Amino acid sequence: MNKIELKNSLIVLKEIDKSIKVTEIEASVPSYKISFSSSTELEVLFDSNEECKLSIEYELDSNIKANIYEIRTGEKTKVQYTYTLKDDAKLYLYRLNMSLHMREVDIVNLDGINSHIEFNLRSLSQDEEKYDIFVSHNNKNTFSIVNNIGIALKGSIIFNVTGDVPKGSSGSYLDQNNQIVTFDSTKSQIDPNLLIDEYEVEANHNAVIGTFDDETLFYLMSRGISYDDAIKLLCEGLILNNLKENYDKEKILNLFSKYWR
Repeated sequence: MNKIELKNSLIVLKEIDKSIKVTEIEASVPSYKISFSSSTELEVLFDSNEECKLSIEYELDSNIKANIYEIRTGEKTKVQYTYTLKDDAKLYLYRLNMSLHMREVDIVNLDGINSHIEFNLRSLSQDEEKYDIFVSHNNKNTFSIVNNIGIALKGSIIFNVTGDVPKGSSGSYLDQNNQIVTFDSTKSQIDPNLLIDEYEVEANHNAVIGTFDDETLFYLMSRGISYDDAIKLLCEGLILNNLKENYDKEKILNLFSKYWR
């Protein structure tokens, strides 16, 4: 699998083949464009020991299928992502955030006919976090699924998710699924938005904020699992939800255990 590592917004390791091109863009903050010219997989690891800002653009050429797995740890981070997908491009994204404080903006441009994105964000929050996700269906028969799951151990999480289908983008499909699990009285928030200006479109969203239900916990505890272990087990299931089988789940679980509570 191709691999990129960043430390405090700077690339410190790049192990990629000819299917991926990384270009540094001159800007006020560290900025990179990552282009895919053939179907492949990419792992991106972020870590920081200081506050940092970053901009990343992913671009998929026509008929490309790409899987991107991102893991972020460290201190306060601000990131803006831009995704551009051309005709028949398909992107599967899994992102796990364990940074102390997070501010993220994601701009998805489904520019090509039949372009497709499955966006999976997982966050283990230890402070205030805000995610603004904008998905623009700029062509016909475009497809987006946004699955956001936040576990608010401390602090708060805000998911602001907008799907936009302008006139002329018929045949598009949008599905937003947002869930935040809370453990204290800190206020978290989900703002789902669907802006539809075309008739032949299927659009759905659901949003849930709360803790685990008593029946599920009772069932696990009746099988000899302690309350704390039951909570951890359920959270692990949420973190791994929709993660493709070919990725290293053990790596995710080890990191989860390190940051849990």
